[in-house]
Amino acid sequence: MIANMQDAGGGERAAVAVRETGVPATADTARPALWRRILRPYTEARTVKETLYLLLDLPVGIATFTVVVTLVALGFGMLVTLVGIPILIGAAFVIRAMADAERWRARTLLDVRDLTHPTWPGAGEVWWRRCFTVLRDPTIWKETLYELWMLGWGIATFTITVVTWTVPLGLAFLPTYSWASRDGGPPGIGNAWIEAGWSVLGFTLVVAAPWVIRGVATGSRALVRLLLGSRTRDLEARIEHLSDSRARTVDAATAERQRIERALHDGAQMRLTALAMELGRAKERIDTDPEGAAELIGEAHEEAKRALAELRDLARGIHPAVLTDRGLDAAVTALAARSPVPVDVAVELAERPPAAVESTAYYVVAEGLTNVARHSGATRASVVALRVGDRLVVEVHDDGRGGAAIGPADDIVPTGLRGVADRVAGIDGELVVASPEGGPTVLRAAIPWEA
Repeated sequence: MIANMQDAGGGERAAVAVRETGVPATADTARPALWRRILRPYTEARTVKETLYLLLDLPVGIATFTVVVTLVALGFGMLVTLVGIPILIGAAFVIRAMADAERWRARTLLDVRDLTHPTWPGAGEVWWRRCFTVLRDPTIWKETLYELWMLGWGIATFTITVVTWTVPLGLAFLPTYSWASRDGGPPGIGNAWIEAGWSVLGFTLVVAAPWVIRGVATGSRALVRLLLGSRTRDLEARIEHLSDSRARTVDAATAERQRIERALHDGAQMRLTALAMELGRAKERIDTDPEGAAELIGEAHEEAKRALAELRDLARGIHPAVLTDRGLDAAVTALAARSPVPVDVAVELAERPPAAVESTAYYVVAEGLTNVARHSGATRASVVALRVGDRLVVEVHDDGRGGAAIGPADDIVPTGLRGVADRVAGIDGELVVASPEGGPTVLRAAIPWEA
């Protein structure tokens, strides 16, 4: 009876396996073999990537420790002469660059996908004040601690990785080495059993090596998330900032829609109504007064051209056709051609950015050139757009009188630079204005390429 129950259970498992896979169940298909589960890491690219990551820890740790200690020690040592201040500020930027490289290494080799690129604090402040704000940023100090800690951690992980792979392999092939190092014949019977035992132990450790590597890599992931990840407070502040900026963007979109409605009602609609009336009068007089009807048709023709011009201007303000048809380079060149101030344009993009990114960049340039023409008193301006890493960077530079600034964030309907800043922030970008009194002015937007 027990045998029959076991047979029934086996038959049920076989039936389930057939239903799910379409293949009759065997000992291998009904349950993954133990040896397959043990050797699985050897079939996955993860093992190679984690090993490479841990081997790189030592050279990376030496480089980061040397750079950080040199710059920080030099900066603090030179503080008495005030030369140390720019050295420390420069060190903060170097530390951030190295930390970003480490985030990229962790994403690529450890598959740590929850690392976000931290934004620089003090957006919208005067450049010198923002430099001191950067030095007080806790994220910079966490990155500094990580780069100092990496030397000791790199020594440990490099040593463990090398020992984990080399010692088992050396033991596994000990009989081969012993045989090859002797002048004659295979090893003697007296040593063969000992060497065979070491070989068995070596192959056992080889099987366990990938699991050791995974354990050490897990510790590296925890370290990266702890010191290079965003704090909960930072994420909450970021979410709040994005929520506010997107709410203002919605308000701005509502105001823009109302403006378009007024423009259509007071402009094009009125002209089209007048056009219809002129054509109606011409139709009534075409038989009795052909000359008067021709005059009315001529006036209707002029009114139709004026309505078309208003509609064209309105459509250009909503979304220029040249941007959709020919891309950012052509659209920015068209803006520069209409500017009363001479503008140099340099758009260096190997591929077109996504539509939302391209549109945002266009409006940054449009607002920048509008301010140049109306307020700066500049004699020349330039526009540069290029891809830097995973961001589209757009800069508008002029040689005017300066004094430009992003307006307050509490406007009900943001306009001007504040409206553009909210548009950029709405897709997780950043807009910065550097415009000291006396000039020059630099408007710089960094927009995520995959917004």
